[in-house]
Amino acid sequence: MIGAWLQQHSRSLLVVTVLLAIGGGIAAFSLPVALFPDIQFPRIIVSVDAGDRPVDRMILEVTQPLEQGLRGVPDGQDRRLPSIRGSAELSTNS
Repeated sequence: MIGAWLQQHSRSLLVVTVLLAIGGGIAAFSLPVALFPDIQFPRIIVSVDAGDRPVDRMILEVTQPLEQGLRGVPDGQDRRLPSIRGSAELSTNS
């Protein structure tokens, strides 16, 4: 019974098999092949703890040099620089 059906539909089965093989070949060459996906991390946060320095010394000695280094980040935007006694947090979005 199955053998007779296969003989009657041999051409259509051959066409379906060839189409599936062509589709598999196209999919094999068009799918991305990478071990790791392309991920971008757009936010950089730098937290600094410099002991018990007053705010004015903290800004001059720590925050401003770090801010200058952070300006070197390509396409850096939205810098936040809260400085409190002995600590600072710098962040940027790129």
